[in-house]
Amino acid sequence: MCRPAVSLLAAVLLALSGAGASAGELAGVAGTSGEVGSPPLRVVSMNLCTDQLALLLAAPGQLRALSHLASDESVSVLSARARALPRNHGLAEEILRLDPDLVIAGTYTTRATVNLLRRLGLRVAEFAPARNFADIRENLTRMGALLHREAQARALTEAFDRELARLSADKGGARRPVLGSYAANSYTTGGGTLEAEIVTAAGFRHLGTELGLSGATRLPLESLIVANPDYVMSWRRWTATPARSGEILTHPALQKWFGPERRLWSDDRYWICGAPFTVEAVTALAAAVPGDGS
Repeated sequence: MCRPAVSLLAAVLLALSGAGASAGELAGVAGTSGEVGSPPLRVVSMNLCTDQLALLLAAPGQLRALSHLASDESVSVLSARARALPRNHGLAEEILRLDPDLVIAGTYTTRATVNLLRRLGLRVAEFAPARNFADIRENLTRMGALLHREAQARALTEAFDRELARLSADKGGARRPVLGSYAANSYTTGGGTLEAEIVTAAGFRHLGTELGLSGATRLPLESLIVANPDYVMSWRRWTATPARSGEILTHPALQKWFGPERRLWSDDRYWICGAPFTVEAVTALAAAVPGDGS
C-alpha cells in the first residue's frame, strides 16, 4: 500500500506556486495579517513537522534553514524541496548565526536551545504535534498567520477538507473492520491520536482505541494475537532498514497468525506529522482493502 501519495498535495502546490509573493514584495505587506508587524523574512525551523508546514506556506526566500530531518526522504514528504535550504541540528550556535527574525519549533524540540533563544530575545513560536484533523487545521491557520500567508493556509485547509469529505462519501455503509498498528519494539498507538483519526477516516475501527489504550504504548505480541484484529498495519521503513528493534515485525507467530492478506504496510512519512498531506495516508489506507475498508 506504499503508493505515491501526491495527488492532493501536488494539485494544491501547483495552484499556490504562482500565487506567492516574493521575499522583497513581502517586506511591504505590513498590516495584512492577523500577526502584528511586518512579515518575518528570516525564518528558521527546528522541527520536522514545522519544517513541512513552513515549506508548504512560506513565500520564496522567506525560509533561512530547516531541521536536518526535513531533507531525509525516509521521514519527510517534502525532502526534495527541503534539500534546497540549509539545515540545522537544533544547536543554538547554528540558529544564532542565521540571525532569524522568527524561529519555529515543536513543543518537544531541543528544550535547552529553545529556552536559550528566548532568553536572548529571539522570537520563538512553538507548535504542539497534531493529535487530530482539527489540530492540523489549527496549525495551518497559525503558521499562515505567523508567516503572513493566510490565503495560502486557507487554500490548503479547504483542499484538505474537500478530500476528507470525498473519502467519507465514498465509504458509504461499508463494514468497518478492525485495524491495529504494530511497530518496532512492539509499540502500538491508542485513542486520541492522529493515527486513530486517520484509521477511522479510512473506514476502519482502531484497535488501540477499542482496547482503551492512549498515546504510544507497548502491546505484547500475545495481546495482539488475542485481540485478533482483521488487519495489522506496520511501517515499511522498518523493513527497509533492518534493526533489532524491528525483528518483532517478522516474528514467526505474527506471520503465522496474520498472513499476508491481513498485513498492511504503510509509508509512515504521511503519518509522522499532521499536515495537508495526511489526507494521503487516509486515501492509501482506504484503498489497501478494496470493498472492505473503503
